[in-house]
Amino acid sequence: MTASTFYHFEGDPEDEAAWQAFVAAHSVATAKPAAPMSSSSAALKTLYELFLLFVVIVALAGTVLWQQDTAQIAALEAEVQTLEDELVNTALLQKTDTASTAAGVSQSLVHHVIQTDYLRFVVATEHMALMGDIASTLDTAYGDLRADLGLQVDPLGEKVNILLVHDNADADVNLYEELAVLVVETADYVEPTAGDPQFVAQEIYRDLYGRLVRRLLDSALLTRPIRPSWGIVITHLDSNLRQSALPSSAATLPTYKVQQRALAQLVSLGTALLQREPNDWMYPDATLTHAVTDSVVEYILVTYGRDSIPQLLDAMSQYEDWDALIPAVFEISVDQFTTEWHAYLQEHYPVEPVPPES
Repeated sequence: MTASTFYHFEGDPEDEAAWQAFVAAHSVATAKPAAPMSSSSAALKTLYELFLLFVVIVALAGTVLWQQDTAQIAALEAEVQTLEDELVNTALLQKTDTASTAAGVSQSLVHHVIQTDYLRFVVATEHMALMGDIASTLDTAYGDLRADLGLQVDPLGEKVNILLVHDNADADVNLYEELAVLVVETADYVEPTAGDPQFVAQEIYRDLYGRLVRRLLDSALLTRPIRPSWGIVITHLDSNLRQSALPSSAATLPTYKVQQRALAQLVSLGTALLQREPNDWMYPDATLTHAVTDSVVEYILVTYGRDSIPQLLDAMSQYEDWDALIPAVFEISVDQFTTEWHAYLQEHYPVEPVPPES
């Protein structure tokens, strides 16, 4: 046995040879498994390399996806920023519009007051000159009619409030009407006439005077239980009072009213009854009734004056027809009243005779 041998045997050489053979066989047996160990290492190495390759692929894919997400996020952030800028600009525009609207409203809001004996005008600056021309005239006309109707002056000194605005966008018209404020929209008169100041002033005066007449007449009727049959007379009384600022004549009246007065000259007062029953052969006779009533009211106002209206209204709460009312109010017979009424119509609304046919 050599000195480098791990096992040391002392004895018969043959036995030593056998022992060496045993050792050699044992060494071979233990060395053979080294080959499979080398194959497993290669497999592990391959798996490790595949794993590293997978990790690299995943990393690359993640990098690509991250870059795409980053680009999308940047685009979304830019879009959000754009929307925010638009919202800011919109808010600024809205504030500007609101400020402009407020400025426009503040400019159109009334801030001047013109007071007369009976009326209070609240007007914008641009309407001051317009109302300055008609305020005093309208106040005088209102006071005269109030006196003619026998209405007492308000002990509290309350005045009729009149508001002038450009259009209904400048004021809550319904609210003001509930508060008994007369609202005049100047745009109704300015726009159709290209702003002719004289015409606008005349039309506003006519409008306001008509509404003041209605208010005073309502006050006069408030304390009188007028019989229903006189409703048409009240209607024409209101109409004639509205026109009382201008004297009635064939030149100032509409054509249909002139024709009504020509028709009224042909009938007696008793012919046109205030009310007719359905079985009457002249039912309904609205044309004749209106023709007679309108011309009679005009004749009464011109001949007996507006100060006869209180007595006339009192009689309407007691009597049902002209036959009873005329003697009580005017102290003349119905026939005499009819004759004088026809004479008035013939003088102011002459009817040209129709030449006979040849």
